[in-house]
Formats: sequence, C-alpha cells, structure tokens
Amino acid sequence: MTSDFWILTSEFNMFPHGLWVRDYHGVLLQIRDMGFNCVRIPYCNEMLRDDAQPDKPNFYGLDPLYPRDTTAMNRELAGCTPLQMMDEIIRYAGVLGLAVILDNHSREHDGYMNEKVWYTSKISEEVWIDDWVMLAGRYRSNPTVIGFDLENEPHGKTADGGSTWATGIAETDWNAAAQKCGNAILAENPDVLIIVEGVEQYGSTVYWWGGNLRGVRKNPIVLSKPGKLVYSPHEYGPEVFQQPWFFEAGFPDNMEAIWDDAFGYIAKENIAPLLVGEFGISSMDSYEGRAGVWLKKFVAYMAANFFSWTFWALNPNSGDTGGMLANDWLSVVQWKLDQVKSLCAPLINEPIHVKGAKASGARKPVAARIRNNILFFGDEREAGARLMLIDLHGKAVRSADGSSLSLDNITRGVYYAVLYGNGRIRGTVRVAVQ
Repeated sequence: MTSDFWILTSEFNMFPHGLWVRDYHGVLLQIRDMGFNCVRIPYCNEMLRDDAQPDKPNFYGLDPLYPRDTTAMNRELAGCTPLQMMDEIIRYAGVLGLAVILDNHSREHDGYMNEKVWYTSKISEEVWIDDWVMLAGRYRSNPTVIGFDLENEPHGKTADGGSTWATGIAETDWNAAAQKCGNAILAENPDVLIIVEGVEQYGSTVYWWGGNLRGVRKNPIVLSKPGKLVYSPHEYGPEVFQQPWFFEAGFPDNMEAIWDDAFGYIAKENIAPLLVGEFGISSMDSYEGRAGVWLKKFVAYMAANFFSWTFWALNPNSGDTGGMLANDWLSVVQWKLDQVKSLCAPLINEPIHVKGAKASGARKPVAARIRNNILFFGDEREAGARLMLIDLHGKAVRSADGSSLSLDNITRGVYYAVLYGNGRIRGTVRVAVQ
C-alpha cells in the first residue's frame, strides 16, 4: 500500500451504474485521463450468484470518449452475469494501467443502509467469508485487483446491536470477523491487500459510519501476513450529517485533533497504512461555506500525513455528495477535480523510471535522479520541502527534510518517494534500489 494510491469510487451493485448512457471503455478511459490510478468498485453478495438478474447496459449509440466502428455500445457485456460484467471491467481497467479495489458494499442489492453488521438472515458470516475466498481465488493471478475492502461502513449504536470493536460479543465484534475473513482470504490469495474499516461507536465515542478506528490502539487486527493490512476510515462534512464539531467556535482548527483521535494516529505512529476509504462533497458553499472549509482542511491533512484516499464518488447519483461527473454522466465537475488534483499520482501498474521522471500532481515537472546513492527529487528551495521513502506496504522507511535523501543501507527493492512541500504533495516517483 503506497501513499500515491489515489482512487475514484464507482457504483456497481448488481449492474454498473451509468452504463445506460456510457460505454464502460469510455468511463475507464475518463477515470485514467482525470488523473486517478485506481477504481474502488462496490458490489453486493447477491450479484455473485449464478441466477442473479441484473439490469442490462445500453447497447445502442456511441460513447463520446470511446467511438467504435459500430453503434453497439457495451457489446462485450451482452449476456453476462453481474460477476462476468465485473470480470470484463476489471480486465479493461488492467489494460489501461488502472488498479481495482473490490468493496463489499452490502449483502443484498442496495441494502447497505439497513445492514449494520456484515451478515444478514439470508447471507451468513460463513457465506460472506466464502464469497470473499471465491473472489480471492478468481483474481489470484490478476495484478489489477490489488485490494479487498471487506465491509462498507459497519455501523449502528452498541445498545442497538450495531457493529462493535473488541467487546467480546461474537455477533457484533467487527474486528474479530474482519480478522477471520482477512486470514481466510490470504490463505487463498497471499498478495491482496486486506482493507478494514472502522465502526460507528467505540466505547462512548460515536463517529462516522466506518470511521471510528479508536479500537485499533488496544485491539489491532492480526493477520497471517501483517504487511497486507490497511485500515480505512470514512470521513465527511456537514452535508452528510451535521456533526457538532462543524459548529464549534474553534472550527476548522479543531478538526486535526478529532481526526488524529479517530484514525490519524494509525498512520502517524506507523502502526499500519491508512486509506481514507470515502470522502466527498456536493457544494463548497453548503452550511455557510463550512463544507468547503472542511474539505480544504481535510485535503491538507491527508497531504501532510501521506494518506492514501478514495473520493466518493464518480457517479452523479450519490444523494449526499453527487459525483465527479455531472448529471449527464459525461462532463467533469471541474471544481471537485481541482480540489484533489494536487494529490494525484502516477498509475500504479505502469513502470516509472527515476531518470527523467515527471511526478504527477506538480504544477510543473519535478526532476528525479539518483547520484552517489542519493535520491534527488525536486528543488531544495521548495518551501518546507520534505522527502519520504515508503515501501510497497505503505511503511515509511526513511525521511529527510529538503529534497534529497540517502539510499545507503536501504534493503534492495521497489519503493515510492513522496515529495511534500508548500503545503501539499509536490510529486511521487517509483524508485528501484539495487
């Protein structure tokens, strides 16, 4: 897991949203061209069954970003089951150099709002784990599928039977279920990342659905391959819910301590990599501008701490936040892209060589070179420059003030160098240490 892992989430459920007006080739090309390097694809367990009956994509007309020699849009998806559709979308994402995270969003189609825990009366914990193991085997040899987000937004209050963390109650302890499921997946596919969200309530403290990771400090997830663990909070502004901290006198300066306490400490103390699994916004002006102030503060917080992240969502039909695309499913909402563009980084599945590299996210190319086993990346005059070397599991192995860093005594392998300066990430480059 690396700090240059920027993702766009797109709805799937039983059927890929938006394919009633777009061709999936055009959508994926647009995702790549906007500067994102991975797609987080939500799915439901119901769609994995052989008899699942999805809606059908549009097979007529042409996608403006993917003209064909016929008017048969999405023709590769004709006759496919939902799982086969997902196979094909993953295949083409790989062709483009995009990576994919699978997100188990619900058990039943569009049922996530009503599912506090990871199982239902129809889909047991055992079936939930078996489904993940099946997907682990299905994509075991596919380098495009890099991570499994085990359960979207475990939530609910403790007193109401919601998901809990380390209470000793097997029926609700999400951490125990995630650990069991993660280890079952790794037994089948040892290369995939296991992404674990938080809960809503820990002790007496209530936070966002999936966002409360306070329990990790005393009761962390223990996997057979610890380097594959990624924690993943969700974070939103007042448009999603009017949390009291948005209206305190100290807002927005009060936010960093709140974020640190809920989840940020995990990355700051190098406990494990952190992927902010969802964040998004509908309008910068909402709630007298507090929504926009929150977003800018949070983007700066992620940049300063080298978090990976997911923007929710590509789709314009998200009721709380809208999407990166406008309601026509084609036009980019440019102001949203502008808010996160400075954090974007190169494609994950495309080799990047140090010599002559151009780091994504910079206003101009950032030169990277190695001389006398010292990595030089950027301009020494960059205000507040800091350079960090991170391994492929997201662990920081070395950092230095300025824009140069010694590679002496660094274990042979592939790393990512991240240059931070002037309040944001200036660039990211892949480095091979021989």
